Amino acid sequence: MNAEVDRPRVVPAPVIFFGILILGFLLNWVLPLAFFPGRSVQIAGVIILVPGFLIGGSGIIEMRRAHTSPDPREPTTALVEKGVFRYTRNPLYLSMFVFFLGIAVFLDVLWLILLFPLLLFVVERGTVKPEELYLERKFGEAYLQYRKHVPRWMC
Repeated sequence: MNAEVDRPRVVPAPVIFFGILILGFLLNWVLPLAFFPGRSVQIAGVIILVPGFLIGGSGIIEMRRAHTSPDPREPTTALVEKGVFRYTRNPLYLSMFVFFLGIAVFLDVLWLILLFPLLLFVVERGTVKPEELYLERKFGEAYLQYRKHVPRWMC
């Protein structure tokens, strides 16, 4: 594959993440919906945010150790199967989902919870599936074997 073609054609997940996050905040501005008023919501939000950082951070560390870019718009140079990649094929996207839920809880914005299925759907269709097809083309049988043994989302 040449460098111009050697990358998945995806919608960058952070664009989707921030787009839906902004949509949730705009909806909340127009029609505020809270679901856990009080200080305990912030504690719960932090409890959710921390694993998001840990999952994403460890995924980035493993990708850097394998000398491949965490940016899906860049060519993938290695199939990473160590660390958190033993438990999920998509730790960076998983961390983004956990982080999104943590923000929703911490800021008590029910709209974000209601928009969460949309986030899942759009990231899966616009980013994850095209990226998986790319990895299958690039790494062939090695990726297919990896995919058989490691779930997309840890379950």
